[in-house]
Amino acid sequence: MEARSLRWTDDRARPLVEQFMFKDPCADTVVVGTGLFRAGQRMPAEGFSTYGMREITVVLEGSIETRAGNSTKVLRAGDIVTIPPNERQVSNFLEDTKLIYIFFGAGAEVA
Repeated sequence: MEARSLRWTDDRARPLVEQFMFKDPCADTVVVGTGLFRAGQRMPAEGFSTYGMREITVVLEGSIETRAGNSTKVLRAGDIVTIPPNERQVSNFLEDTKLIYIFFGAGAEVA
């Protein structure tokens, strides 16, 4: 798992800031969605989840403690995280949280 905080620039002539760049030659399917979780919620409710696609999540509001692979991170508003395909993960929502998620991969399905 790799996590970073989002940044913005005040340079109006160059308004875009690259956050992440990586190549995945197997990506032919993209899934984009939103999430709204309440403080104290856990995803999944029990155990761990795995997805056959790479995950990118952008936290818009709130905070999450996410465990993926051998790493645990607390993610807050403005943070972005990427999790490789098939990595076991679990998230505990520390505050009411809004997020955007993107899954992409080789025709795999998100459960």
